[in-house]
Amino acid sequence: MTAKKNHSWTLLILCLGYFIDFYDLTIMGVSYNELIREHFQITDQIQVQQTYLLISNFQTLGIFIGAILFGILGDKIGRAKAIRYSILIYSISTIAAVYTTSLPLFIALRTIAYIGLATEFSTSTVLILELFPIRSSAWGMAILYSFGVLGGITATSIGMISWQAMFIGGGLGGIILYLARSKIHESESYIEAKLQNKKNLGNFKLLICDKKNLLKIIMYFFMILPYFLLITSMFIYPNYIIKNITIANATKTLLLGFFVGNILSSLLSGFFFNHKKYFMFLSLTIFIILTNIYTHINDESLMLYSLGLGLIGGGYPIIWAQLVANSFPIHIRSTASNLLFALGRGSSILFNSLITTWIVVPELFVQNEMILVAITALLAFIVIWKINPKSANS
Repeated sequence: MTAKKNHSWTLLILCLGYFIDFYDLTIMGVSYNELIREHFQITDQIQVQQTYLLISNFQTLGIFIGAILFGILGDKIGRAKAIRYSILIYSISTIAAVYTTSLPLFIALRTIAYIGLATEFSTSTVLILELFPIRSSAWGMAILYSFGVLGGITATSIGMISWQAMFIGGGLGGIILYLARSKIHESESYIEAKLQNKKNLGNFKLLICDKKNLLKIIMYFFMILPYFLLITSMFIYPNYIIKNITIANATKTLLLGFFVGNILSSLLSGFFFNHKKYFMFLSLTIFIILTNIYTHINDESLMLYSLGLGLIGGGYPIIWAQLVANSFPIHIRSTASNLLFALGRGSSILFNSLITTWIVVPELFVQNEMILVAITALLAFIVIWKINPKSANS
């Protein structure tokens, strides 16, 4: 197989991996009402949403653990090996979760599944940036994220039939990918770095003890907060919108619209490989506007509104991931990228905890979420203004 064909094959396998990743990230969001009510006999709507947020917190904990673990392994043993073994962990635990009616055991299995899924986006980003030139890698990232969104749409569609089918389908797909990933290879730049700087491969101390690297970690963390706030809080928006449809149907509509917007934003980001700041400023502006008007949206406008939210969720994390990966040397690139992704996902635990208390009083959620949107958007604006994309090889 020629180098070009091998790179194309690797991109396809990475895209299919993120398809599974996004597919599973969608499972709980699209089916939590039916799953929690049927599987654990919890019927009160507030308790259902609080249980969903509890499960989500543990899944986020799994992502935090898995991202750091497999991020370090991605530098020590290679990007390809790290994402191969991580998908196997995900597959086994996801299938097993279907066959338990114990909520604590279900939560434990979902935590393990997310330990396995944690490294998909960040490590795939690193490998794409190392295999392809700048312009091609920008489009490679757009294709990667679009495949992920297609996974979310697939999960949403299957979820209309059966949440059990969603889980089993994701697990079986992961096993197939585990086998296929034996055929992908490392980048030449990683292999060279491994030979020249083996001692510092995946050295976590280089990130947290070096002031320059630590400052980068803090700045990039602030930059991604609006995105994680959005994907945490948007599932509460239908409570303030719907009048004539159920929460379950509204959630599916929300996700489908969001995913379509994601694909449009992902493809649009490919044109901004030399103008990343402008794209991120535009995304943040849309974020501020749309997160402040959901109480004025009606049933008929839900799909269009959801599509607008999706314009924030596609290209923004793509460009952020490229900036992060290109800002760190190869021997700690996977570790840094995964750590930042873990911190971003970890912020969802804080957001979930706050929202869990706010949703008890509907007006309290509206007021406090508006304040949180303003804080996170301001921090992100400041960081984007100060950052120098050229220093990130953009």
